[in-house]
Amino acid sequence: MKINLKNAVAMGLLATVIGVTGCSKESPSTDNSQDGAAQNASAPEAKEKVKVDFWSIWDPSQGNGKLMADAVKKFNDANPDVEVVMSGQGGYDGVAEKLEAALVAKNTPVIAQIEESFLGRYNPIAADLSKYMSQSTIDNYIEGLTRSSFADGVFKAAPMNRSTPILYMNADLVKAAGLDPAGPKTWTELQEYAKKLTDPAKGIYGFSGYWDSDAWYWESAVYSYGGEMVNKDGSQVAFDNEKGSSIVKLFQDMIKDKTMLNAYSAQENQSDLIKQNFLDGKVAMDFDSIGSMGQLINNTKFNVSVAYQPQEGGKNSMVTGGANAIIIDKATEEQKKAAGKFLDFLSQDENVVSFFEQTGYLPTTKSALETPELKKWLQEKPQFKVAIDQLQFAHSRPWSKNWKAIYTSNVEFMKSALIDTSKDPKQVVHDAAVAAQKIIDENK
Repeated sequence: MKINLKNAVAMGLLATVIGVTGCSKESPSTDNSQDGAAQNASAPEAKEKVKVDFWSIWDPSQGNGKLMADAVKKFNDANPDVEVVMSGQGGYDGVAEKLEAALVAKNTPVIAQIEESFLGRYNPIAADLSKYMSQSTIDNYIEGLTRSSFADGVFKAAPMNRSTPILYMNADLVKAAGLDPAGPKTWTELQEYAKKLTDPAKGIYGFSGYWDSDAWYWESAVYSYGGEMVNKDGSQVAFDNEKGSSIVKLFQDMIKDKTMLNAYSAQENQSDLIKQNFLDGKVAMDFDSIGSMGQLINNTKFNVSVAYQPQEGGKNSMVTGGANAIIIDKATEEQKKAAGKFLDFLSQDENVVSFFEQTGYLPTTKSALETPELKKWLQEKPQFKVAIDQLQFAHSRPWSKNWKAIYTSNVEFMKSALIDTSKDPKQVVHDAAVAAQKIIDENK
């Protein structure tokens, strides 16, 4: 991916314009210099706003970006001494690439919305948020979402839009097949469900899933088998084993017996392909993100139920995803204080509840879960509560500073195993591990 070296945010200066009485239109015989001087001396000097550049993964003019831009305006209106300026940087990788270029050019933003696993990479430039945010706000975040917020015990990344994988089910098909409506608890049970839900005559597949652009779903499944991506200090790959390859084999087997729609068999976007087939009733179970919940629940003609991500081995464990916010430590103290105030603002109950209800991303604070509005919402839409409850099984993501390069490599290997299902899954995962270890060793 090419790095765009152009800085996405123009650093403007706010000038104070002072009008002077008695300009060229005044008669030459009129002398107002003393009055003008007195007025200027007595008038209070306009205070310059503290400008906070906020680099977001979203375009401020549409979708989730528009919602965030509305929150920015609301904050700016309530804080006339601060001006938060939001600009979209082209997604998770776009923010990362432009931040890298900005560090070289020494022209960084004040706030950056980063993919949660990137804290290991940006920890050296991230400020200690406990110095600029309210401790009550920090303590109020849901613990499952803050497992990627701390570096060496220091709180450096505030949860923003966060998600987890979850299993969506066509509840009507599940009921018709006589299956437990609670859904499969293990991956083995999921395979059994898929066999009973598959109906070739009607073109219905029992299941579908994919790896995502960063092998996020594969990573989460590895945790659910009791595996790890890397060791504790990030120096060694840890997935070159059956815990890493089991989910690959399972998907291959299900594709071969035609109980799983292979999203890699077409040139279309895998996520869109699976979602559309689920919406059309042609896929009975969809392993996807909670960020898709609103779309999948609101646009079907059948009942949708959800279940925890399956596990294998007796212990639930799944990855979290989405973005956290960091404050760049090289910003001025005034900017960091203003940025902390903005992050506190986003974490107020009203804003957390509103963003959750409109986007489907997880609520980030404990107090928001206790609001009457959210409790009512969860009663009406219990699927969202399943996603929130699943947070108790959240697994922290790798701390390797080179994780982006590693997952970019991983996903290509995992995709190859589903494009060509004759490949040995153990060999595929081994090759991925060798490539990942090389990235680690070459970037120590």
